[in-house]
Amino acid sequence: MTATPAPKKRSLFRKCLYAAAATILLGSLLASYMHWEANHLEFNENAAPAGCMPGLSGLRILVLSDIHTNLPLLEQAATMAEQARPDMIVFLGDLYTDFLRVTHAGDYIAQMKRLSSVAPAYACLGNHDMALADNVERILKEGGFTLLRNSAAFVSIPRLKNVEFKLVGLGDLREGDFFPDRCMTPRGLEENSPMPTIVLSHNPRGRELLGNYRWDLMLSGHTHGGQIRLPFFSAPLLASEGETMNSGFHSYEDKQVFVTRGIGYLGPGRFNCPPEINLITIP
Repeated sequence: MTATPAPKKRSLFRKCLYAAAATILLGSLLASYMHWEANHLEFNENAAPAGCMPGLSGLRILVLSDIHTNLPLLEQAATMAEQARPDMIVFLGDLYTDFLRVTHAGDYIAQMKRLSSVAPAYACLGNHDMALADNVERILKEGGFTLLRNSAAFVSIPRLKNVEFKLVGLGDLREGDFFPDRCMTPRGLEENSPMPTIVLSHNPRGRELLGNYRWDLMLSGHTHGGQIRLPFFSAPLLASEGETMNSGFHSYEDKQVFVTRGIGYLGPGRFNCPPEINLITIP
């Protein structure tokens, strides 16, 4: 005769089953939500702090970064850019995710062409781009973007009476391709009439290595805004390399750093940190 399990043991077993089922259900719901949020792109307008770019009042810059092989969101970003009509567009790196198989480069070129047809377009490279740099550089070039890789351009804006400023694009800090000495003006020079300078640096930590150079505003990505931000906690769960500047404007010495949450993502998705493109206006 087979022994019948004791009632207490049966009750404990049922509780364990219910707990396991609830955990699986909640986990599935959370994963579904994170995937949903990660694929709903926001268009956010951000006013720069007053006085951060003397002489460039009214300049409108569209900022996008960290596409991470997400072509549908890039298409949405191009549509938003066409409606926003900025003075210039900057892409801050990580077009692809380096461990994913890369296909359909022509589709990415087509979307980059849509963007560059809206306004003059410039780009720097991110850490994920470095393993695929030749392909990424080709897509940017054929897409009408000017790639600034430790180089600079002098930009004038017709709508603002051809006011001119210096735009610097640095290589990726994490991948050892960061050489400001090739394209930036040392402190102490041009101090009588300094030209406003905007720096494109995929990784905002690059700011820490620019103490000897002149610049006013840095535009960065890389952090994904932390990607997962728990309610009631100020710091994101996935802070990149201990970075404290995860999104938005931040003061740094006498300068400003702007960090976008970017378009794409890594891993299961986003939580309380949706993807974005940004239209920055200089007051």
